[in-house]
Amino acid sequence: MILLMIFAILLPIVMACLWRWLRLEGEALHKASFLTILVGAVLAALCAVIPDMPEVSLRWTDMLAFSLRVDGVSRIWLLLLAVIWPGVALYAQEYLEHDENPARFFLFYTITQGILHALAMAGNLVTYYMFYEAMTLLTVPLVLHNRDKEAVAAAIKYLIYSVIGASAALIGIFFIGAIGGNGDFASGLVTAEQIAGKEGFAMAIFLTMLVGFGVKAGMFPLHGWLPTAHPVAPAPASAVLSGVITKMGVLGIVRVLFSIAGAERIRGTWVQYTMLCLTLTTILMGSLLALKEKKLKKRLAYSSVSQVSYVLFGLFTLTEWGFVGAMLHVIFHSLMKNTLFMGAGCIIHKTGKTQVDEMEGLGKRMPWTYAFFTVASLGLVGIPPTGGFISKWNLAQGALATGLSISWIGPTVLLISAVLTAAYLFTVVIKGCFPGENVKPEPSCEAGWKMLVPMGVYSALIVLLGMFSGPIIQYFQIVAQSLL
Repeated sequence: MILLMIFAILLPIVMACLWRWLRLEGEALHKASFLTILVGAVLAALCAVIPDMPEVSLRWTDMLAFSLRVDGVSRIWLLLLAVIWPGVALYAQEYLEHDENPARFFLFYTITQGILHALAMAGNLVTYYMFYEAMTLLTVPLVLHNRDKEAVAAAIKYLIYSVIGASAALIGIFFIGAIGGNGDFASGLVTAEQIAGKEGFAMAIFLTMLVGFGVKAGMFPLHGWLPTAHPVAPAPASAVLSGVITKMGVLGIVRVLFSIAGAERIRGTWVQYTMLCLTLTTILMGSLLALKEKKLKKRLAYSSVSQVSYVLFGLFTLTEWGFVGAMLHVIFHSLMKNTLFMGAGCIIHKTGKTQVDEMEGLGKRMPWTYAFFTVASLGLVGIPPTGGFISKWNLAQGALATGLSISWIGPTVLLISAVLTAAYLFTVVIKGCFPGENVKPEPSCEAGWKMLVPMGVYSALIVLLGMFSGPIIQYFQIVAQSLL
């Protein structure tokens, strides 16, 4: 079982380096990269579903240790990676068919899969931080892929923001080590004795760590990398940046909030109120900026700024239903936003059009692309029976369950954001499918099967998991009860 965990991390890394060394190109590159990623995904799924996975631990001091373990939270992220990563890899084969250097993209994309598996299974803060930084360094080339002036600027901005966030988290690691903590997610909850006499300073450190990991999640005020990086990155990179990489910031917050600081210590404090205010501000601000934006991929990027903070808001309600809603939105937002960015990529790849105002009549020329884009849009707005409705319903329940006198503000902001989401997404759908009589008919330009199959699978999951979400909710309740 230990070898299974190690192979899930090392196999994508080693195999990617091997076929890069062999200089595979064309169809050989596609087959090798997809097979590697698919096997890696299967290994990750096995790590998630096999009960009682053993812990891998190499300890030098109480704080300085390498630890891998699979718990209830790990399983959520491992299964998410197992679904998302192979689908986007298949999509990328067609998207990059005329690219000058697809091998470079697949090299970093595949290695990143192994690093993300390690992040999901990290058992303590030091291990998490090590792979968190590796994730940043390996995803910078995905943003930089086109190597033009805009891509270079966006990659630098992404790197700077990421380093700022990671440095804030590192400050917390130093503090926890200094007070005698070990940073373990299973047993490293900071005790009252360890922070006796410096409670206020400890709370400030916890806030610093939460905001630091919030940078990767696109939380205000350090959200600026998202709308800069997404428009210049290839569509497959944009999809995973929004659908997966931002969720690694969420995972860091889950670990700090519940396994290091402790929900009881944070509940009712200025730290909770501060984070609730920041997340609600981000939700509303991101939706307004998305509505204003005319460039399709940048509009979707601002949407991610808003939607990922739905997850953070649910976590900071510190309620069972808030946690359930947050985890549901981790899953459904990943499925929906990957579908939306892949849909945008299909449009760009086949027509070269990037502006929302240029989308008239494309629905008739690309019916499957627009059908999947519409399903994902319905989900992101929160229309039944899609999963977006289920996650947002539970988020609203979690907000009302806080018992705060202003608990109604959360559901109100969520409702306003849903209306804004409908406005900025349905505009794209309406322009494409109902262009009016003045648009001249043009020949079909539908994307190929490698692009459409992943979008179709994700669209089906958005609906099916929304309709039959009972078992998922029950599992998330069990995880929530173990943390709260």
